[in-house]
Formats: sequence, C-alpha cells, structure tokens
Amino acid sequence: MGQSFSLRKAGSIFGSIGGRFDASEARKSFPSGSKVGSYFDVTELGREVGFLRRPEKPLAISIFVTKGGVLKTTLTLNLARMAALHGIRVCVVGLDMQGDITQALGCAGPDEDQSLEDALKTLNSLKGLADFSQGQTSLDSIICPTEIPTLFYIPETPDLVGLDQSLLSRNRREYWLKENVVDRLKESFDLILMDCSPNWNRLINNALVASDAVISPIESKINNFRNLKTFRALMAEFGRDMRLEFKHLFVPTRLVSSRRLSREIYEWYRANLETCTAYSIREGVQGEEATALRLSIPEHSPGCAAAAEIRLLLSEIASALGFAAPEAEQRLILDHAKLTGTPDRATELSIEV
Repeated sequence: MGQSFSLRKAGSIFGSIGGRFDASEARKSFPSGSKVGSYFDVTELGREVGFLRRPEKPLAISIFVTKGGVLKTTLTLNLARMAALHGIRVCVVGLDMQGDITQALGCAGPDEDQSLEDALKTLNSLKGLADFSQGQTSLDSIICPTEIPTLFYIPETPDLVGLDQSLLSRNRREYWLKENVVDRLKESFDLILMDCSPNWNRLINNALVASDAVISPIESKINNFRNLKTFRALMAEFGRDMRLEFKHLFVPTRLVSSRRLSREIYEWYRANLETCTAYSIREGVQGEEATALRLSIPEHSPGCAAAAEIRLLLSEIASALGFAAPEAEQRLILDHAKLTGTPDRATELSIEV
C-alpha cells in the first residue's frame, strides 16, 4: 500500500463507506478528498470507522484443528491483518512446522536463485522460539515487524521440532509457552494469535493452556465432518484434565453452496454446534489471490462478496470474544445487504465520505 488512496477506497477495507457511522469523525483526521498513503494512516482510519476495537484486556487465541488444508492460514492471516488495521496491536506466534503463516506475514525465505550454501545461511539466520528456549536470544529479538505498524510475528523455524521434544523433560511442561512467552506478550500486545499445527503435540498442549479462546476452522466436507466428534471429545477431555475454561468457536470453511452435501454439512454445524459462526470462509479465487499476495481479502478486493463475508465473520468472532466495535452492525450493513440481496435499506443508510 505504498501508493496514495482516497478516503473512500481506504475506508472500503473496513466496509465503512455505508451504514450509520459518523463521517464527520473520520474527517477530523482525514479531511474530505484527502489521501491515505501509508499503513499508519490506514490504522488511524480503522480506529475511527472500523468494526473492531481493542479488547478490554489482552486475549490469547489459538487457531487449531486436527486437520490440514482447512484454510487455517487464511483465517489467521485475515484476523491478524484486519485487527492490526483497526489499530489493535497483534502478535502472531507461528507453531506449525510447515511455516505457512510465517511466509504469509512476509518473512523472506531463500531465493530460488541462491546456492544451497546461501539458502541454508538464510534459513539459519532466522531465530525463533527454539532459540529463545535455549537462552540463545531474547524474546524481543525474535518478534518480527511487518509493514503494518501494529502487526508483529514470531516466525516458525525447523527447530520447533526440537523444542517440542525438549518440553518432555521440563517441569510444568504444559505451561512453558504461557509463562515464558504469552504472558509476557500480553504486556505489549492486545491480541496474541497462535497459529497451530494440525498435529496435536506438546506445543499444542502449551498453546491450549495459554489460550483465552480457541478458534477451529472446520471444512464443510465429509471427512472433516466425520472427524469432528473425535476432535471435540479430545478437546473436552484435555480441557477437563487441565482445568481450562477457554471459549471454543467453530468457523465453517470451504462451503460450496451449490453442492448439496457441503450445504447440508454446514447446516448441521449451525444446528448442532452452539458456538459455530453463521458466516464462513468459502472457496474462491479472491481468497487464494489475497493469501498469495500476503494480504487480507478486504485489502485485496474490498468490494467483493468474499471480502464482505470475511468482515462479517471477523465481526462475529470479535463479538463473541468481546472486541467488536459497538457500531459494528451498522458499519457493516452494506456487507450484510450484499450477501442477503437486500440492498434497498442499505442504500438508504449509505453515507458519502
């Protein structure tokens, strides 16, 4: 976002150019016709007209389910970037050995034209949780910035495998991440998002113990549907054994409304999972393109239906966890109209900025 954007275009990231927000408030910081040229400017605008707000106290959230390929990285990336663009200080902690969220947040890996020796040097220069756990570096030094001034991350490294194994010999092994990382991050950040591996290991135990909430993306497909009962039972058992009280939300993904099986699985989720969100993440070109470009869907294509649905989904998650803006429903009225096909009322409430 190096170029300048009109107030209207920047505001459309938040779904804010429609609904009952007070346009005069936005103009206090950004006069009519002004340009919004940097991510700092956009975060300022997000504070004024967005649908999220800073939580009253810091929240640690794990994004976790025991199945890969369910758009977990897409969910984490969109939640992290959109929260940060609202001026919420976010730190993403990568716990998946595949490293997808680290790449999505902009960490530069080896170049394909590098030699093997240089590529290994590039990889070995990246420090993460394993280095911190061994006392080789400080926590602050492994927190990486992004182009958004309120978004940071702790990268995944290959040494996460070793860290997972080393936890076995530690006292209070399930509490290492909470006591040494997450609690300290809460002193500086509003949201700590832990992007978890689908393999339930000791690091996942640590992430769950450190969590105030868990978000599980669940595919609207038959294999995920069949595995859900076992996953829920394991989560309930672990919660009881560790005496945990985190909120557990379910987000349907890969919904294909034109397919009967996908649609019926989604409807079952909504009817039988009390904390299942109404909005989902569907398969689509915009989502794939946005992730490839390391952007949220609303940044990449703010006016498309996928962007409308992701904004409504994030607002729904935020409402359940206590960081939705009081005016969120009004500010997203055009998004709701886009998905439900009721534009007339939304047009009446539209405000020119």
